[in-house]
Amino acid sequence: MTRPTDTATSISLSASALADLYPDSVLGDEGLNQLGSLTLAGFSGTTLTMDAAIATHITATLRHDTKTRPLDLLCAEIRQLPGDATVDKYSLTLRPWLWWLTLASNNRVFQAKSVPDIVKAVFAVHGFSDYSLKLDATYDPREYCVQYGESDFDFVSRLMEDEGIFWFFTHEDGKHTLVLADSNDAFPACPNASTIAWLGQDMGARELHGIRSGELCQQAVSTAYNTSDYEFTTASTSLYSQTKAVDGARSVYEHPGGYTAKARGDALGKIRVAGLRSQETRFIGESDCRWLIPGHTFTLSGHDNSAANIEWVVTAVTHDASHQHYRNRFSAIPKATPYHPPRLTPKPRMHTQTALVVGKSGEEIWTDEYGRIKIQFPWDQDGKKDETSSCWVRVMQAWSGKAFGAQFIPRIGQEVVVTFIDGDPDKPLVTGCVYNGDNSLPYALPANQTQSGIKTNSSKGGGGFNELRFEDKKDAEEVFLQAQKDLKTNILNDVTHTIGHDEIRTVKNDRTRTVQEGNDATTIDKGNRTLTVSTGDETTDIKGKRSVKAGGDEAREVGGNLEQKVTGNYTITVDGDLSIKVSGTISIESSGAYTAKSGAALTNQAGTSLTNKAGTALTNQAGTSLDNKAGTTLTNDGGVSLMNKGGAEQTVDGGGMLTIKGGLVKIN
Repeated sequence: MTRPTDTATSISLSASALADLYPDSVLGDEGLNQLGSLTLAGFSGTTLTMDAAIATHITATLRHDTKTRPLDLLCAEIRQLPGDATVDKYSLTLRPWLWWLTLASNNRVFQAKSVPDIVKAVFAVHGFSDYSLKLDATYDPREYCVQYGESDFDFVSRLMEDEGIFWFFTHEDGKHTLVLADSNDAFPACPNASTIAWLGQDMGARELHGIRSGELCQQAVSTAYNTSDYEFTTASTSLYSQTKAVDGARSVYEHPGGYTAKARGDALGKIRVAGLRSQETRFIGESDCRWLIPGHTFTLSGHDNSAANIEWVVTAVTHDASHQHYRNRFSAIPKATPYHPPRLTPKPRMHTQTALVVGKSGEEIWTDEYGRIKIQFPWDQDGKKDETSSCWVRVMQAWSGKAFGAQFIPRIGQEVVVTFIDGDPDKPLVTGCVYNGDNSLPYALPANQTQSGIKTNSSKGGGGFNELRFEDKKDAEEVFLQAQKDLKTNILNDVTHTIGHDEIRTVKNDRTRTVQEGNDATTIDKGNRTLTVSTGDETTDIKGKRSVKAGGDEAREVGGNLEQKVTGNYTITVDGDLSIKVSGTISIESSGAYTAKSGAALTNQAGTSLTNKAGTALTNQAGTSLDNKAGTTLTNDGGVSLMNKGGAEQTVDGGGMLTIKGGLVKIN
């Protein structure tokens, strides 16, 4: 059937998928930063293919005289209503393409992207490109931005609200364009109606395209915005920021403010104040002007209150249109007031989760100067399990201070527990590690349930470990320490070891102990001390004195030679007897005098011969008696002179024969 069109005042329809649909009425709303929707009622003389209409452009054009106002949206729902004998009736729900983002949700991570870039990336996933950016501000990349458990629409909405970006649509036949903007300069004038008259006394007139009634509203709003935040890399720097619109006590304080530098906090403060004040002055009216479009401006003229005769920005319109009738209700705010959207879309609150530690391929530990790590959550569908999977994430330690505390860096492949500061998905914090099916405990359970400790893994490649283990099994308690290579201890003062039973030390290579200054004492209260060198030598080098005191006997056994060298005197004092027994020969050589002295008897005895020989003189003298006796022969020989003298009496006696022989013998 042919669609009739009343060019004076009517609704026309452009819908390629619904060519036979005739519009009857349009009801609905649209708004600044609002998705809005229209309900279009119509009829057709033929049955429509309903599924072909979904997601296709439907343009309802409001007409007056020669002027038009297209309303282009996509068909989100179509219903076939009870008809009559001649026509089928239909109801269509029309929504902007941005609404399609409410049908998709995701958990994903964006890194090093600005909000406009993130928004464009989300639009691209849905295949939408009908948007225009009118942004004056510069938007810094966000290090880490997470969408979690929220629709794509809610995600981009809260990001834009946070940055102060507002949006609205422009319409044409077969197309509607999303405009993203951040300043009032982006608001265009309403088409066909840059100025709209206040009808006032002409309330009864029809189709004058003016404002028939209205309310000028003024309400109390917050006058200041105060905020603070914290950045760990500049921990002592205050990030407090205060922004005042006017003087007053109606201040909003927010922490955290969502920034890491004070300049950013100051800029956000201006955006927040504008958002708080955007509804301070409003105009709410009713009109028959079809040209009012959210995000567009008009100037009101003829109002009896001159304060209302200013340029306004339309924020919302509710349409009620049919072929015989058009009315709308609208709201507007002054264009002179800087506008930024209120933050209405909540940010998800994250609870504790677990994640996988990731990093650069070929590495086992991937960290930065702050001990931060990279992680990937199980819900991350886009992560590559490498160093690009997340931002650097801080790791909680058992103790932390200025160059002191505990330091354990989670390694690639470990499962870590992640919480979120203030519940913010963009602020993950690793608070611990957990074992899983791939990462088993170091001490098998329940067999070793009494054991606890710390066991590391050599990197790279593993195969070794350092360990401190505690065994708490009753009567088998133990502390075990292993150093895979070196163990170094540094004690700046005293160290005390108390051992209740045995101590065993085994050193497979060298052992060196140095006392740099002080004494070295070993005391054995009860028991023995044994030093055994199974293979090799023992060397003792003492620069000062050495004293050895044995309360009982001392025995030495030398398997080879024994050499002693004394650069000074060598004194041996024996309270009892001194016995020297040699299987071979005894040689005593003195460069000076040699004295053998006995307080009682002195006996020199040889099994065969005994020779006393002097280069010059040899004197044997006794205070009382001197006996020289040989079992066979005793010879006293002086190369020049030999004198045997007795002070009182001298006896020379030969048991058998006595021979006295000389070149000249004198006896008297």
